[in-house]
Amino acid sequence: MKILLLYYSGAGNTKYIANIIENKLIEQNNIVKSKIITEKSINSLDNDFDILFLGFPIIFRDAPKLVYKIFEKLSGENRPIMVFVTKGLYSGNALQYIHKISLENNFIPIGFLDILMPGTDLLTYVIKANSFAENIFTKIHSPNINRKINVFISKMDKNKSIKRIYTKWYTLLDNLIVKKLEIKADNDHKDWIGKFIVNKENCIQCMKCINRCPRENIKLNNGIVFGMDCDVCLFCINNCPKHVISINQKTNNKVKYSEEKINKIFKNKI
Repeated sequence: MKILLLYYSGAGNTKYIANIIENKLIEQNNIVKSKIITEKSINSLDNDFDILFLGFPIIFRDAPKLVYKIFEKLSGENRPIMVFVTKGLYSGNALQYIHKISLENNFIPIGFLDILMPGTDLLTYVIKANSFAENIFTKIHSPNINRKINVFISKMDKNKSIKRIYTKWYTLLDNLIVKKLEIKADNDHKDWIGKFIVNKENCIQCMKCINRCPRENIKLNNGIVFGMDCDVCLFCINNCPKHVISINQKTNNKVKYSEEKINKIFKNKI
């Protein structure tokens, strides 16, 4: 089966899960074309696939804006779609939104998976590096991730359409209390846009932040320059090899939750 696996990744949680899913699909003798979702990669998409796997992190209680552009480029043609998300706490209404737009674009939703992973924003902005708190918060994740992924992939064979995304047991609590708190936090996060800065003295201009920014928001113009088309995915801060990028220096000395650190945290656990 030809599988198109598209995933948006910030610091690296979703990329880590996507790689596991990809390897399992290949082991089952599927042909997998895997791509990170960026402005450039969306423009190069085609409809040569049998089933779409779509992954993304929850940002501002929703999918990143680029994820919705996928549906402008691809036509469902009554083919299946399977969606997986990584989240720091709650998934908001992201799965309901993606379910709705999938149906509107003639995809058939047959599988949804949400996985709790260490919260990138909390670690990057609040938790001090090499602290007791870091040790605690990097251990907060869904149990039995490997089993959850296996169950998720097995839904591909059943190919049963999901008519509705049901709310979870904590939805009432979420709507009454958590949503209000998170909306305030989300608004605070959006205030970070435009406040990313670089310590130019220590920047080696390796171009990693520029090349991996999903929104092409980072340019080289007499040094690294940030625009306003930012999803606050925090890839640049967490994965800068010299740790010279910050949000008004408030993320200095905080945890750098990089792809390398994620691999180390979950090594031999999944």
